[in-house]
Amino acid sequence: MTVADSLTPSPSGKSIRHLALGFFDGLHLGHRRVILGGEKPHAPAHTAVLTFRDHPLSVLHPEKHPALITGLPHKLRILERWQIGSVVALPFDTARSRQDPADFLKELAAAFPSLQTVSVGPNWRFGRNRSGDVDLLGRWCRERNIALDNPDPVLFAGERISSSRIRAAISAGQLTDTAEMLGRPFTLFGTVGTGAGRGAGLGFATANLQTEDECFPPDGVYAGRAHLPDGKTFPAAINLGPQPTFDGRERHPEAHLIGFAGNLSGQKLDLEFSKFLRPIQKFKSAQDLTTQIKSDISAVLKTSL
Repeated sequence: MTVADSLTPSPSGKSIRHLALGFFDGLHLGHRRVILGGEKPHAPAHTAVLTFRDHPLSVLHPEKHPALITGLPHKLRILERWQIGSVVALPFDTARSRQDPADFLKELAAAFPSLQTVSVGPNWRFGRNRSGDVDLLGRWCRERNIALDNPDPVLFAGERISSSRIRAAISAGQLTDTAEMLGRPFTLFGTVGTGAGRGAGLGFATANLQTEDECFPPDGVYAGRAHLPDGKTFPAAINLGPQPTFDGRERHPEAHLIGFAGNLSGQKLDLEFSKFLRPIQKFKSAQDLTTQIKSDISAVLKTSL
């Protein structure tokens, strides 16, 4: 998969037959339909996804910027697994927000000269003051003999699947509903950093995840799985939130991989959340915490059976 940050024409653009446009936060089932097609699938190797590196609201209305379900590294990870041929992740800035829709379409024509299909989701808008819409895009496509794929919304429990709906489900800890709408288990993706080593000192080393994903479920201890770059997976006891026993205040995910031995520092990791086990709590001593961790590990193993 090629990844670019501009629409500068390149030789790879000539091989693109299908272009999907959108921010695609979460890459849920509705996004999957737009990108990969329906009954007549779009060939992933000849598909380009045009998205933005930053959420437009982070520039236009920072106070309304939503917590991202999938930061850019996570988004690229999923698209690569879908075997997408090319991704263009444009920076979103003031100049881009003021661009005339017609000028944006000129950029598309130059960057992707061999398009056969363009697809967007329901109510897609683009350009200055969101003045470009599906009708304008449709006229542009017809002039170039390009098919426009503007599918109906994908539904879950009778309502449209949307990124905002999934954010609400994640924040409420509704992992089953979240997975149904995503079309896969809820995960956080990132790089394993260096922690304080407290887990290792207790005999339960943890992988501290540094992630650009921003939408987390409620604080607590979760049963889940850790997916390593080499394809191996391990049951995991995941702690999300501060560490009150050690006066910790930073909210971040860390996981003890059950049965793993080795150093994960610097490696990419997917943490899959399966089941909420218990809330975060403060223990009187490290020994009490150790006893609870052993109980958490037993609960994780029972969940993974």
